[in-house]
Order: sequence, then structure tokens, then C-alpha cells
Amino acid sequence: MAVLSQAMTSAQTQSTSTLVLGAGYAGLTCAALLAHEGHEVTLLESHDTLGGCASFYRVGECTFDVGATTVSGVVPTQPAGRVFAHLGIAPDFIKQDPGMLVRMPEFDVTRHANVDAWTAEAERRFPGGRQGAFWSELYRLEQRVWSLVQGLTHFPPANAADLLRLVRPSLLANAPLSLGLLRPMDVLMEKHGVHRNAAFGRFINEQLLISTQNTSGSAPYLTGAMGLTYPSETYYPVGGMYRPALQLMRHATARGARIKFRRRVTAITRQADRWLVSCDNGETYLAERVVSSIPIWNMARLTDEQPRAYFERLSSRFDSAWCAITLYLTLQGVPRLPSQYVQLHLDGDIPYVHSRSLFLTVSHPDDRQKTPQGVTTVTVSTHAQAENWKGLSIDEYTRRRELVRDAMVEVIQRRMHEFDGMELSRVDVGTPITWQNYTHRHDGFVGGIPHDVRRPLFMLPPNQTPFDGLYMIGDSAFPGQGMPAVMLSAWNTVARIFDA
Repeated sequence: MAVLSQAMTSAQTQSTSTLVLGAGYAGLTCAALLAHEGHEVTLLESHDTLGGCASFYRVGECTFDVGATTVSGVVPTQPAGRVFAHLGIAPDFIKQDPGMLVRMPEFDVTRHANVDAWTAEAERRFPGGRQGAFWSELYRLEQRVWSLVQGLTHFPPANAADLLRLVRPSLLANAPLSLGLLRPMDVLMEKHGVHRNAAFGRFINEQLLISTQNTSGSAPYLTGAMGLTYPSETYYPVGGMYRPALQLMRHATARGARIKFRRRVTAITRQADRWLVSCDNGETYLAERVVSSIPIWNMARLTDEQPRAYFERLSSRFDSAWCAITLYLTLQGVPRLPSQYVQLHLDGDIPYVHSRSLFLTVSHPDDRQKTPQGVTTVTVSTHAQAENWKGLSIDEYTRRRELVRDAMVEVIQRRMHEFDGMELSRVDVGTPITWQNYTHRHDGFVGGIPHDVRRPLFMLPPNQTPFDGLYMIGDSAFPGQGMPAVMLSAWNTVARIFDA
């Protein structure tokens, strides 16, 4: 019997050069880039579909993005655009101009894609101070950062060789930019005198929350500049957020990558010179290297010995992140909107909601991959805290869930006049518990590590861990959250693998 058991175990153990964990944008980008170069790669995903936090679900003929989010960073000089160009992938995007509609209690703010048009709108809506100079500085910072990150594949430095890469003249010339990681956005607002307008302060804080996961008093002005300027290059993905991810997956599998769903990782251990990864279905995988997009908080539970101590230290240092409450609506009708992205500022409190806005992604009127003719889907997202959803009885959980759902629906029906006369034929809601069950992420954290001057960007967990052959990508590693950032983490990590 012992011999038979040993034979069965070895039959279930598979070997690969690189094992990628997670089929979100980070993992799929990594797998596609490696396979593109002829590298042997296997990807494991715990869910039964792709996309991670940018996944989807279907009800009848309607497809819903699981999170309300935008596509950005896709021009050739930006991370997602560089990946797509390198792989020869051409996703079906519709540029949004305006990039976003921001509906405040006092008035609407149109986030024009054109910089001059947007500056004029900001000066009109938020008088006082030097709006033009403020936005000009933000756009200059954005351009410098995108130019700089092209050559920072080995940052943060993990060893002496990485440090030597940072002494190149082109990088040293941009060293003063690092001050923008240590000072909050408030510094630039005061510099240009725009901080005195209370409505503008609220506008900035809600824009920063959806991009840096922090507000102007704590968000570094360098990453804040990236978050405040991205609506100039905002795109709608035809078919849903998962469609470009599907193209990445198909590119990877066409070049030999093995992608396996319904494989939830239960342990990651070091065995001699390779890594052993165990799954809940009994399969085990031996790999020369592991590239994990599993968040650091989960990694602390999956690893042992020194790796576990390492991830426990990281989890202690970055001990909090945002959760999300999401609402999914089906409208019988097609609203006329200037943009498919709407940030709706609240005019009152919603229980268990911890931002002052809702973010809406509205299906495009011509997107027949998402909805049938005459029907619109809306995904709504807002910030929540995990502590409000822990240890609840079934009755209390149901009460809170229904309370939040009804309050969100009420404010949307009252404030989104474009939806007037359209029947809500379906309303679903997701809580941090839903996200935890769906993604298996610790406490349902889905926003990544908030950008904070107290923990500058270069202090985020690096892509290369201290352990040979173990790499980290995704929103809890450098450079952080958002589709462009996690794709950049994958690009940089692949560069490290090929340099190793």
C-alpha cells in the first residue's frame, strides 16, 4: 500500500520551469511574456475563470465586470501599451472623451481628455488659486514618470547589481523626482493656492481614492499626479475588462503555456533547489521558480520557515488595505452619457461605506458582447473596511448587505437622471465577504496597498524576494495596484528572470 501511495503521489507531481500563480492581469501578462520567448511556463488559478479582480460573470445575455474600473496605461509609452505592442495584441478599446463624468452635489465636472479643455473646466468649476499651473505641473510629472519607468526593470534594488543599474546618468538626472514620493499631494495644492476651495479638495480626494487608495494628506504627489491625470487616456474595453486578459491568455497558450483553473494553492515550500507547490485537488508542482500574484497576506499562510517569516513581516508592515462593496444593475434602456465612467459624489452617508463617492462603469450602447440591444449593465464600486464585515451572524450580515444595497440604489436612482424611466430588472450586491469567497484574498482586500508618504513606493514589497527563484507580482508588490501597475510588475519580473 505504501508503494502504491508513493506511485500515485509522484504521478500527480508535475514539473515546470516557471510556475505562475494567479490568472489576473499580472499573472497572465507574466505567462504571456515568458511563453512569447519560448519559456516553459505553467499558470495555476484557483477560480474557474480568468481576470482575478478584473473578472466577469454572466446572467443570461448580459456580462458584468465584477469591479467598476477603467482601462488606462495603454498608449505605447505606458506599461499596458508596451506589453500589448510587444506581444502583437490589439485589444478592442474605445477611447473615452470625456474620460470621466464626475457628478458632485453642486454640479457636474467633465474630465475632458484634452489637457487644455480639462484645465479650462477645472478653472471654471473650482475658482481660486492657480489651477492652470497646478495641472501643468501634474502633467509634466506624469510624462517624466512614464519615461523613467521604461528603464527601471530592477527597482526596487534587490542586490548590489541592481544598485549599480541606478547610477546611470539618465536615472540620476531624475533623482529629484523621488521627493514626490515623500511629500503628499497637499504640498502641491498649497503651492498653487488651490487648497482653499473646499469643493476642489473633495474632488481631489475622491479622485485619489480610486487611483492611489489614499487622500491628499497622505498620497505622495508623484503617484498622485499619475492618478489625477489618467482620465486623459481612459478607454472602454469592448466586451468587458476581462477581454484583454483573455487575449493575453490565448497568446500564452498558443505558445505552449499551460493554464489550469480550479487549482487553489495550499502550500509553497522549498525542496532542495526547486519549489514545491501543492493544490487543494491533490496535485503538486515542482518548479525552478515561482512567480506569485497571491497577496502578501495570503503568502504568509502558504509558506513556511524563512519565507513565512518574511511575508509575516511584510504583512505586519502593510497591515491594512481597502475592501470593496459592489453593486450590479441591469437597466431596461440605454442612457445617454458623455462617458461610460461616472464618479458619483454622495450627498449623504451610506452605512458601511467609507468613501464619499460611488464609481460607475456603464456598458457602451454599441457593445453587443456585453448586452443585447436596448439593455445596459452597470457595475458600481465603493470603498469599505473589512472590520465591518467580520464575525457577523447570518442575520446581521444579511441586514447590512440589504441596507447598503438599498441605500446605493436609492442614491443612484435619485442622482442619475439619465436612468429615469428605465426599469431596474436586476440588482445584485457584493460585499467584502463576497470578494473574499470569490478571490480567496485575505479579508477581501482588493485595492492593493494604499500609496502613502509614510511608506513610500520604493518600500513596497519588491518583485524579487530574498529567496532564490521566488518572485512577487500583483497589487501587493511594487509598483502597486491598477491594471498598468500590475502589468508593469510582470514586465519587470520577467526582465529579472531572463537576467538571472
